[in-house]
Amino acid sequence: MRTYHSNEIGNVVVLGHSGSGKTSVIEAMAYRAGISNRIGNIKDGNTISDYSPEEIQKQSSVGLSVIPLEWNHCKINILDTPGSFDFVGEVEAALKVAESALIVVPATRGISVGTKQAMHQAQDKGKMIYISGLDYPNAEYKEKLEELKMTYGKAIAPIQVPIMEGNKMVGYVNVAKMEGRYFEGEQTHACPIPDNMWDEIMPIKDMIDEAVANTNDELLEKYINEEPFTKEEISWALRQGVMNHSLIPVLCGTNQIGIQIVLNSMVAFFSAAGDMVNSMVVKNIDTDEDDLIGFDESLAPSLFVFKTIADPFVGRISLLKVCTGHIYTGMSLYNVQKKEVEKIMKGKDLIEVDELCAGDIGALSKLTYTQTNDTLCTLDYRIVYEPIHFSHPYFGKSVIPVGKSNEEKITNAISKLLEEDQTLKFVNNPETKQQCLYGLGDIHIDTVVTKLKTRFKIDVKLDNIIIPYRETIRGSVTHRYKYKKQSGGHGQYGDVEITFEPSHDYEKPYIFEEKVFGGAVPKAYFPAVEKGLIEATKTGVLANYPVLGLKATLIDGSYHSVDSSEIAFKTATIMCFKEALPKAKPTLLEPFVTLHVYIAEQYTGDIMSHFNKKRARVMGSDILEDGMIKITAEAPQAEVMNYAVDLRSMTQGQGFFDMEFLGYEFAPDLVQKQVIEARK
Repeated sequence: MRTYHSNEIGNVVVLGHSGSGKTSVIEAMAYRAGISNRIGNIKDGNTISDYSPEEIQKQSSVGLSVIPLEWNHCKINILDTPGSFDFVGEVEAALKVAESALIVVPATRGISVGTKQAMHQAQDKGKMIYISGLDYPNAEYKEKLEELKMTYGKAIAPIQVPIMEGNKMVGYVNVAKMEGRYFEGEQTHACPIPDNMWDEIMPIKDMIDEAVANTNDELLEKYINEEPFTKEEISWALRQGVMNHSLIPVLCGTNQIGIQIVLNSMVAFFSAAGDMVNSMVVKNIDTDEDDLIGFDESLAPSLFVFKTIADPFVGRISLLKVCTGHIYTGMSLYNVQKKEVEKIMKGKDLIEVDELCAGDIGALSKLTYTQTNDTLCTLDYRIVYEPIHFSHPYFGKSVIPVGKSNEEKITNAISKLLEEDQTLKFVNNPETKQQCLYGLGDIHIDTVVTKLKTRFKIDVKLDNIIIPYRETIRGSVTHRYKYKKQSGGHGQYGDVEITFEPSHDYEKPYIFEEKVFGGAVPKAYFPAVEKGLIEATKTGVLANYPVLGLKATLIDGSYHSVDSSEIAFKTATIMCFKEALPKAKPTLLEPFVTLHVYIAEQYTGDIMSHFNKKRARVMGSDILEDGMIKITAEAPQAEVMNYAVDLRSMTQGQGFFDMEFLGYEFAPDLVQKQVIEARK
């Protein structure tokens, strides 16, 4: 593969609902472009982009992959992404480095959730829509096109109408050029437009003309005067419209037929990486100001790492986009975030090239310090690119290794998976002794379990995360305990009288005060009493949860001049605590969280109803600038542990949320009974 320059390179992310046919379309593109000598099949597990054991097993994409194609003297880097909502982090990484998006939709009726999600994700990109599956028995191209027009308005610009014989697509009419093409083997040949298609074509021609007219005032005036557009005007207008996001060309075909015009249209309508429309803002470290730059080969070299792959054989592979200058093998670049120098080495089992120019996507292995979201540049021009803002993981499960050998290996294996997936989080909880894995949903976590088994030969089980309940008291009690022990020689003697009452400060385990008169307990033993409180409040009397919101006042006691010691007063305090708390109306506290939920207005009723079932309090709602509804609620943590899955189900994947810890509140009697019973 030759070296391509920034004005010859385009980076295209392929989006769509899971099962819409993205991978099959990409497979056909690779075959047409000559990088594959056969078209792989998802069921056979031999496609170019779905190659991992997890993808072959699930027969769907779970990770981002890059397929470089050469077409019409240009290089198109295709970024294949998963359609499942659990792997949206892969989509977020691809969107960061793509200038344009191809959205694959099935030819069946209805605008799927995945299509709506893809259109929203790519709202700031140039877009084309490919209606695939015209050979399916339930394909309804006309209805689908009308639905797209109704949903997305005048931006929709269909430039193809299929010529069908039964359920087989045998050619198409390029409505933009008003030319017919018949398929003959892998080639197309010009043909007259069939007479029986004019009634179908003319409304679409009118749609294109209307879309073209909306690109600038000159073309609008020509449209109003009913003057025909030239082919050059239509082609120019389509490209301009795509680049400024006012037009969305619509193409059609099957998983194998019609692919060539997709590739041609990408080159014709999508922007090149080096076009001014793709300029970006970067942080200049030396001046502490923002610089506006493009993918400019004349600037000092820099690159951005958007994906890390933990390959068990090759090691760490960093997927990158060259942002400025040229990258050569053997050169050294400075990692701004890690403040380390990395040497650019040739990779193993990767397609080797001598250099990469600004705007291109490539891969590097053997980088020692570099991780996802890092910027590499020269010391002469130190800049930082804006990081990818990945979705936060809220769905968690406890991971339990099966067998002693797996216990020793799991931390290292998961750390490698965390490197390549920024939407995972792993937490060792010292309180519950659980290893907690957080992701974007149940499918996400299940895929991690599969990766642990296939890549690292580690078997694990999943369990629910233990909710961190707390205990406190509602009443007040004064209790005295004398600890006295004689065992030959010096004995042990500590005597304390303590008043326990609520402090109502649930951010602290306890507040300690002393009101001892006459030196009944020497000041030297006050620290020992507090140490006893520290130890005692670690375990409550109801269900062995830590204690919060306690005020302990030492009011009296006694000591022995020989037998008293720190350990004796500490022990006396612990025993006093254990005997006193059952008399002080102990109760359970449950953790509450604040949720901010973002949904379309149509789902408001379902969300409100669901919150009522979860003992949640809706605190308010707001209408945002883009029409989305933001609902703020406070809910018990135990009720919303699966909210990522629940929200996806209620909104068909269109809602999202964030969550933060709020504080502790008294648990209802029924919840207390259930929790205490479960802890026995």
